[in-house]
Amino acid sequence: MSEPTLRHPRLLPPLLICLSLLLAGCEDSEERAERHLQSAVELLAAGDTERAIVELRNVVKFDVDHKEGRLLLAQTLAKQGDVQDSISQFLRLAEQYPDFLIVRTALTRMMLEINAWEEAEHHGRFARDLASEDPDVIFLNAVLDYRESLLTGDMSGLTKPSAIARQHVAMSPDNLLAWRLLIDHALAKEDTAEALRRANQALTHLPHVYELHLSKLHVLSERRDVGGIRDALMDMMAQFPQDPQARNMLLSWYLEQRDLEGAEAYLRELAAAPGAAADQNLQVVNFLKRTRGNEAARAEVDRLVANDPEAVEYLAMRAVLDFEDGETASAISRMKQLLDGAEPSENTSNLKVNLARMLVSSRQVQEARSWVDGALTDTPGHVEALKMRAAWQIEDDLPEEAILTLRTAQANAPRDPDIMVLMGQAHERAGARELAGERYALAVEASERAPSESLRYATFLLQDGRFDVAETVLADALKVAPAHVDLIATMAEVQLRNQNWNHVSRLIRQLRAQERPSAVAAADQIETAFLLQQRRTQDALAFLGDLAAADENNTAALADLINTLVQSDNAELAQAILTERMQQDPDNATLKFFRAGLHIIEGEEDLAEAGYRGLLSEDPANFRALRQLSRLLVAQEREEDLTKVIDAAVATQPGSLLPRLLKAEQLERLQDFDGAIELYEGLYADDSGNLIFANNLASLITTHRDDTTSLSRAYTIARRLRGSDVPAFQDTYGWIVFRRGNHSEALDHLKNAAIGLPNNPLVHYHLGEVYLALGRTDDAYRVLNKALTLSANQTFPQLERTREILSTLSATE
Repeated sequence: MSEPTLRHPRLLPPLLICLSLLLAGCEDSEERAERHLQSAVELLAAGDTERAIVELRNVVKFDVDHKEGRLLLAQTLAKQGDVQDSISQFLRLAEQYPDFLIVRTALTRMMLEINAWEEAEHHGRFARDLASEDPDVIFLNAVLDYRESLLTGDMSGLTKPSAIARQHVAMSPDNLLAWRLLIDHALAKEDTAEALRRANQALTHLPHVYELHLSKLHVLSERRDVGGIRDALMDMMAQFPQDPQARNMLLSWYLEQRDLEGAEAYLRELAAAPGAAADQNLQVVNFLKRTRGNEAARAEVDRLVANDPEAVEYLAMRAVLDFEDGETASAISRMKQLLDGAEPSENTSNLKVNLARMLVSSRQVQEARSWVDGALTDTPGHVEALKMRAAWQIEDDLPEEAILTLRTAQANAPRDPDIMVLMGQAHERAGARELAGERYALAVEASERAPSESLRYATFLLQDGRFDVAETVLADALKVAPAHVDLIATMAEVQLRNQNWNHVSRLIRQLRAQERPSAVAAADQIETAFLLQQRRTQDALAFLGDLAAADENNTAALADLINTLVQSDNAELAQAILTERMQQDPDNATLKFFRAGLHIIEGEEDLAEAGYRGLLSEDPANFRALRQLSRLLVAQEREEDLTKVIDAAVATQPGSLLPRLLKAEQLERLQDFDGAIELYEGLYADDSGNLIFANNLASLITTHRDDTTSLSRAYTIARRLRGSDVPAFQDTYGWIVFRRGNHSEALDHLKNAAIGLPNNPLVHYHLGEVYLALGRTDDAYRVLNKALTLSANQTFPQLERTREILSTLSATE
């Protein structure tokens, strides 16, 4: 065989050169990574952490698989408090080196510290499989075991993890997770003395940990130790003198003790401190307004103006007070005068934003928008103006633009919880619920677990069925605001669902101890649900009877009593109680409303109708009566009478939503779809955040219009419904994406909608069309045939189309 010939010999030298350069480049990258690592180590030793982090980022830039460099970067970021970036680096290491124990333990610890329980469970159990005898692994898994026992109600299962935690704090007094577990275990045993002792011990070693101060406050609140709470708050102020939340908690404590003089003195002390800004004086004004009324606030503003006549902030506050006292036109005029000829500045932009808020309250939204635009022209990064613009963009179904606006705002205020909440709302409007949840979680963190942000996130989680995470969010918030009525009531809802009766009882006692009307009312509602859920109907009746008898104005208790009696087949007693109460107070509209409802239950629909009509004649804005009368007339198929009722309500209350909603629903029933769409467009313009309006409008547009513009508009409105568990919303969104050509995504939503609405023929028709488009003719025939069967009780516009498809499918068999 002859020697093989070398083809194109001239290509060989360049090829060898390229290969050698490539190898040299690899060697250079590795060497450069090592040089950056050495530099980082030296910088860390010298205390120059910021430059060290830059060097470490260069290490993983030149060598993405550099184990030691990425580990050191992750650890350094964690020490600097950059939790999210640190976690990202650790997660990358876990992907590259799954059996790297130090990474798994670090991730477990960090996830536990931020209450990311599912992720902590994953990494902690993985670490246990790697090294079950490692002390850190044993401890971290003890924390996971503790929570598991707590969720299942296995109190005996808390003992061993608690013993392990005691061992760890003895060896490592700075172990925050161990102290957290010990304090929680004491509270779970309802041993508040031990919980307080543990909190004090922890603070001895970790006085700089904000969370431990909150835990101590929570324990003191459980013990109702008023003096101890004040001392603990003063300790917090000493440790965190610039922390606004600590200041607000101390102020709230004064208010809860009804010590208005102490609260005022405290605020004045802050305002008199060296370097205090005008905002501190305005806090005194706002406090006086809230506690003593506008007259006292005005006197304080006058004093401030007398001392500093040129201070625009004080003059603007005077205008705000006038506005709130009803002098809206003159207040707006005065604000405009303050702005007339004012040079562009931060303060000028502040005034424009305040004026915009006044205009919004006066329903002059378009002019308000122009003032916000002006503020942003003068001060492009003005945070409050950007937040107002973003809120309008969300209302206008421009969530992507809102997110860009909010990113600009966040550059100037990275820890502003309102920005994060608005971002969450923007993501929700865009249908990205996972991203929305992340933003709401960040808002909770940035606000230091403030009640409003925590309630919003907990409600969001409950809507998604994530009850365990919602419970954790509420528990953390209650450490900050242990007496917050809405937080306690929401936590009670969670515990009622979990049938954790002991916890519910404790929450009821906590509410009653406050002796405030709102807290007592919440406790009454929770206790009623508590008794009924345990099927203790007689106890519930006795409890509600006592409440109704003790306070004749307690209509909530009376309503619950009547409903409970009716549900227990004791309508006669309900009627007797109501009759007796009406004899004492015959003109009470609420009692009349209850009586009309009992007439319906008793089959006396003519008397019920007369009752509702009487209530509407007395008060055309009694929308409870309007809704019930409308339902009665719809059930009786009296559309002409209903038209008169609704048209009268629309005429007397033209700006109200309910009359127009009832009219839209009627037009849809009468198959005047264009009229219904027009009304829903108006309702949606007034309240684009209303999911019912969004769903109904999008559904009508997609069902009865075919043009591309209409379908795009329907999708814009309805995309927030993506991922919803509500069957009606699943149907709307599924049908819209089907009409837009995404058959696979449509199938996922419409299958769930058909399960949730088994008797709705339109939903089954929609599902049948999807099956047909996917070529699944047997499934299409089955589902469409069900839609046809259901149409005997409820017709739908596509009935003829359904028959045509079934006929075609039958002919092809």
